[in-house]
Parts: sequence; structure tokens; C-alpha cells
Amino acid sequence: MNEFDNDKEQFYYPNDQQNNIQNNFNKNYNYSFQPDYNNITPRKRGRGTKAILWFTAAFMLVMAIGIIVIGMTNSDGDFSIIFDNSSDDDKVPFNRNSNSSYAVDTDLADAPSVTADPNGPQISIHESSKNDIFNNANRAYEKAAPSIVCITSYEAGKDYILNKNGVGSGIIITTDGYIATNSHVVDDRKDTGVMITLTNGEQYLGTIIGIDKKTDLAVIKIDADNLTPAVFADSNALYVGQDAYAIGNPGGAKYSNSLTKGTISALNRVLSDGYVKYIQTDAAINPGNSGGALIDDEGSVIGMNTIKIVGTNYEGMGFAIPSDQVIDIINKLIKYGYVNDRGTLRIEGTNCTLYQSKTKNIPQGIIITKISSESPLYTTGVKEKDIITAINGTVVKDFTGFVDEMNTFKPGDEVTLTIFRVPEDNKIEPFSFDVTVTLIPDE
Repeated sequence: MNEFDNDKEQFYYPNDQQNNIQNNFNKNYNYSFQPDYNNITPRKRGRGTKAILWFTAAFMLVMAIGIIVIGMTNSDGDFSIIFDNSSDDDKVPFNRNSNSSYAVDTDLADAPSVTADPNGPQISIHESSKNDIFNNANRAYEKAAPSIVCITSYEAGKDYILNKNGVGSGIIITTDGYIATNSHVVDDRKDTGVMITLTNGEQYLGTIIGIDKKTDLAVIKIDADNLTPAVFADSNALYVGQDAYAIGNPGGAKYSNSLTKGTISALNRVLSDGYVKYIQTDAAINPGNSGGALIDDEGSVIGMNTIKIVGTNYEGMGFAIPSDQVIDIINKLIKYGYVNDRGTLRIEGTNCTLYQSKTKNIPQGIIITKISSESPLYTTGVKEKDIITAINGTVVKDFTGFVDEMNTFKPGDEVTLTIFRVPEDNKIEPFSFDVTVTLIPDE
């Protein structure tokens, strides 16, 4: 095997150094001829050989004398031998009468004149306290780890042949077995099968109590007691640059309860429809971390790990749902199975961007792309491609503004929407109109 052939495996055994040396010697140095010394008769030295030896000895004597002559003493009686291998351009003037080196002007202090000292300073071992040994990350991990579970989901169905959908993480929130996780971990369905594995290896079948796809949150219940619930901190008190730790099951149960460290990179990040303003962190978040906890130095939950941006041009961009929103939504899911106080229009839409507004001469807002048959707008004459520009007179330019305004209302409240329409008939000028509807529960 060629040692420079990178396409082939090369083996090295560090604990068998002598064999490695011998093997390399045998591999790289092979002799093809070995003379038989038993059959060789030594030749007598002739006159030619003696002449060569005498000539060599004479030559060496002449050279020695030459060196002695070149290295004669200088005028001060100091002996010096000069070896000059430089070219004429490289030569540095040599002053035979100078007793100093080239570095004549220097502030460099002389080396101290000292010897070994029996009473000199000694290196000693620092006796670390427990607080020094167990740093913030370790303390946070020890506190939070017992509250993190591994969730294995199975596709919904009655057939006994089930396919495993995936593996995620969850956070124990009560001693009697309520667990918070992401909605996508349970496939956004209440009839998905789930198996819960605790940190001590105990396993339980779980029941999904409620899901909320808009915030990507879900609640699972297992029949267990004396569990260790997580402690939640106020996410409104977070700041950019604060230490943050992600704990969960990246890659599944094989790497359960892994801890990664980072910082809070940003707050109030909006990624899609505006229902969540995420915490951005550079703590490593991998598939399987979803539903796990983002914790602070005290081991308290400050968010639920949910999303990461994946791509060759991205690194260290993970996102977590803030703990305050997790608490609000999970409490409602436990109680009602859905977010009971959120009104909805049951429509789908997309942002009308500033670029579209300027180039197409239309206002910014929400372009309606689909109206459900259950929507209160269904019988009002509002159409797809209409643009919602205001709610109760408050201008909305994107989904963030739209959701923020909608969150101020509850099911049963009446809202007046301002609608902008571009008629299909080019002969009719674009126009705006208002429509008043009653919001329905977002079940």
C-alpha cells in the first residue's frame, strides 16, 4: 500500500511502536543482493593504496596549518576564527577592536545571577471548592436534566403495523405526568401514538391532550407520579448576550439529555406567520431537540427549542418559543384542549410587501389566498386576492401586525376589516370597502 494513497485506509497502532518501526523498515527498505562473506578472500594492499593514504595525510596537515594561520591572534592578543560565507552585498563591517555585540544600544536587563534556592517559591495544587468544580453549565444541567424526556411518535391508525414518525424531546411540567412539547413532534395530530422515555429509562404510553399548530405547542399526559417538573423563568427578562443552554435528545434516544451551550443572539424574531416571536440562540439545536428546553444559568426554562435554519451558508441559528408564551398556551391546552380565547377569521394569506406596493400601486397588507367555508367572511362577498389593510381602523402591513391586532380580540367579538380590491375588469378602478364580522373560536 502506498503511504500517500489517500483512497485507502491506513492503520497505525500507537501502543505497538516497535512493531510499527520494524514493519515500516521492512516495507520501505528491501535488499535484493547480500554477498557471501564466507567465500571472499581479502586482497592485499598494494603500493597504490599506500600512496593514496600518504597523500591524504599530507593534505590534512596542510589544511590544519592553514586554519592556524588564518586564526592568528589579533592585536589585543585575542584569538578569533572568522567564517565568512556571505556575499559582498551581505557583509556586515567587522570591527576587530570592538568588545560588544551588534546590539550595542539596548534596555534588555542582564540575566539574574542566581542559583538553586531551598527556600524558593514552590508550585502548589489549588484546592477547588465544589462551586469551582461545578460551573454554571453543570449546575444548570443537573437541575434541568430530570425534567427532560424523549418522545417517540408513531403514525396514527388502527393497523398493528405502525411506522415510527420520529423522535423529539419534551419538558415535564407537573409531578403527575403532564409534558409540554412541540406540535410537530406529535405530527400535529391528537391521535398520533407516543412513547415517553424518562431520564432513568422508564417508559410510558402517552395521550395527547391538545395541540396548537399556530404556536407549534402540544401537551401529552402519561400515567406517572413523583416526576420532577421543570422550573420556568420569565422570558421578558432576557437580554441579548445572556448565556443559554439547550438540553434535549439530538439524534434521538441514543444521545439523550445532551447539553449544548451558547448565548441569546436576538429576541422577538418573527419567522413565518407572526404567532410566535422567537428567542434566537447559537446553542446547537439538532433534529430531536425539538420540544426540549432552552435554559438559563439556574437551570430554569426560558424557552422551548423548536426551529433551526439549516444550510451550508448558515450556522448557529436556532430558535425557541419564549417561556411566557409556552406557559400561556400550554395552560390553555391542558384546560380546554385548544386555545379557547383566540378568535379567528379562518382564512389564509400572504404579505403584500413594500416592493409589491410600490411597483403595483397597491397598499401593503394581507393578501387573502384562501377563505374557509367556516370563515365569517365566506358569505360577505370578500374574495381571494383581496387585501386586508386595517382592523378596526388600525393599519396592518404584514402578518406580525395582523396577528398582534387580532390577539386583542376574543371569539364572539365583532371586528371591522378594511378591504382593498383590484377588480379583474381593468375598466373599473381599484377601491376599498369595510366589512364587519364576528370572530369564531380557533379550535
